[in-house]
Formats: sequence, structure tokens, C-alpha cells
Amino acid sequence: MLCIKCGKEIQNDAVFCAYCGKRQEKTERAKRTRGNGLGSVYKMPAGTWAAEITLGWHMENGTLKRKRRRKYGFKTKKAAIEYLTELRAQGEKRTQITVSELHEMWLDSSDKLSKSKQDAYRIAWEKIKDGVGYRPIEELTVPELQELTDEAGTSYYTKRDIKTLLSHLYKLAIRDDYTDKNRAQYIQLPTLETQEREIFTEQEIERIWRYYTATGDITACRMLIMLYTGIRPGELTQIRAENIHIDEQWMIGGIKTEKGKRRKIILPDCILPLIEHSLSKSREGLLAKYGKNSLYDAWNALREELHLRPELTPYCCRHTYVTRLTALKVSPAMLQELAGHEDYDTTLDYTHLSVKERLIEVNRLQHPA
Repeated sequence: MLCIKCGKEIQNDAVFCAYCGKRQEKTERAKRTRGNGLGSVYKMPAGTWAAEITLGWHMENGTLKRKRRRKYGFKTKKAAIEYLTELRAQGEKRTQITVSELHEMWLDSSDKLSKSKQDAYRIAWEKIKDGVGYRPIEELTVPELQELTDEAGTSYYTKRDIKTLLSHLYKLAIRDDYTDKNRAQYIQLPTLETQEREIFTEQEIERIWRYYTATGDITACRMLIMLYTGIRPGELTQIRAENIHIDEQWMIGGIKTEKGKRRKIILPDCILPLIEHSLSKSREGLLAKYGKNSLYDAWNALREELHLRPELTPYCCRHTYVTRLTALKVSPAMLQELAGHEDYDTTLDYTHLSVKERLIEVNRLQHPA
């Protein structure tokens, strides 16, 4: 016979090849214990075993990706193999998942988002959960999602947050094979119109003061704080209690530019009781646990109650602050410092002096006698 390795002629009953030493007995492969599609097991670096099954395949960024379900931590290979049956049963028994269940799954990873984003998506969920929370995501149609967003969203930004949150949930559903398309991507958002900021008139500011004095309303309180400090709504949410120094009449806060961050925000006398009132509602900070979007929603309700112009938003408080100080002849250097701007050109964009106020200034030019 011929050697199975070197091919040379050797004795028919030889166990080893006399030339290369290869053992001549053919070893049979171990019989396959699991067929294709029944799952696999493998050893982890820590020494434990994992069981895994393939649920299917999907396209992601032009690449075919495998959808898998795994279970880790088995002490022996045998235990991992035995669990494959359970994994396959789990993969077969669910064909639908509700929007609420997907939201619970998404919450597990949402802690990686910023606090402001978490607040925005929490508000978005509160607005839509009653409408779609109980529904299987595969049953939702684009017209339904559009109608839901139009009715639940109170502003462009709220509608945008609803669309983005739904897209996150759809991605989870696609990953786990509950649907094959992100229908939230077809939600149409309104056009975000950019326009010159309005400012509060003295009469409108007085109306907010009277309402706060009579009711102690916390939204009116926070609007007045912004009107008399010039802080942005986003800054209001971030200023913590430990950074507020009422006795010295300043607090630390700020966002955006380096000059704006960690700046000293001066507290005028009339605002000190309001700062204390706001802190009494939340000892963590001026707007802790609420978020910017909830401030906008609360202000819209108060604005309608006080019959104020719909153009007035919380951010208009900052423009009003700079404009009022300009009218009071505060020096350009001081105005820039109080606003926390890098340059005075930016501060000029925040001044909205009326034609009458400008006329008073140019009328200082006298005709020679």
C-alpha cells in the first residue's frame, strides 16, 4: 500500500511509514452534534462559555449584518449547549413588540446622553406615550406618526425631539427584527423660521411682576430672573445651588464661548427674593429636574393667560436685558461684560432700540445758533 502522507510503497499491514513515520490509521472526524442553524457555543477569555444563535440578517450601511441572541457565563460547554434550545425558543416566540417596550429598552442606554437631551426626550415621550405606547411598532403608519407629531408637539423643537426619539426606537426594532423600516424618518417637521428677536416692553414686564407678586408663580419667577440677569434658558437649567452666592449678589454659570462659560452673573437687588424662591422649589439649582423644554411649555401657558404677544419667548429675556441696559447708557465695555460676549459686535446684535429711542439720541445734535 501507499503511505497516506509521503505516497511511498510500504507493507500492507504497516502501522507507521518506514520513510516518513506517519501513522497509517485514518482518524474519523467527530460526528456533528448540531446541524446548521441550531446555534453554536464558544469559550470566553475569562474561561466561561457562551451560547449563541442566529436570528437572521439585515443590511446596515450597505453591509449585511447578522442578528444574534447570546447568553454568557456558563461554567461548562455542556451547559452552554443545553441552553441553545432555550435561546431558539426565545427567538421564535416573539413576533411583535410595543412602543413602550422599546422605550424601556432604549432607556437602558440613554444615560450616555447629556442631561439636556435626556430631559428633551423624556418630555417627548410624555407627549406621545398615551397615543402609541401600547401599539406594536410594526402596525404604526407614516400618516399616524405625522398626525401624532403634529398634535403632540407644541413647537418645532418638541416635534423634532419626538421624531428623533421615535427614530431611536425604530432602530432597536430593526435590530431585533420586529420591523424592517424606520417610518419615523418620513415625519415632516415645520419650517424653522429665523426672525429678529422681540423684546418685552416695560408694560409687559410690569404685568409679569404683578402676576408673580399676586400668585408666587414659579414660571413668572424664572422669567423675571432671566429678564434681570440676562441668562439664557439653557444656562438657567445648569446653574447649581452651590454656585449661587446670594450675599455677594452673583452666581457662576454660562455656556457657549469661553468668556461666557463660568462667568460671574450679577444679581440686582430686586431679584434676590426670586432667586431664593426658585431655590426653595428645587434645592439642586434654579431649574433642576425640569429642563429647557418644560420651561418653554410652562411659559407658553402663562403667556396666554397674561395675554402677552406670542412672539415673546424665554430667550427674548436676554435680548430685553441687553436692550434695557443700553437705553440706560451702560458703557459698551460693561455691557459686553454683563452679557458675557467675546466681542462687542455680538452685544450689538442683542440691542433692539426703538426708532423713538434712537431719535432721542440723534436729536442731541443741535443746530448751531
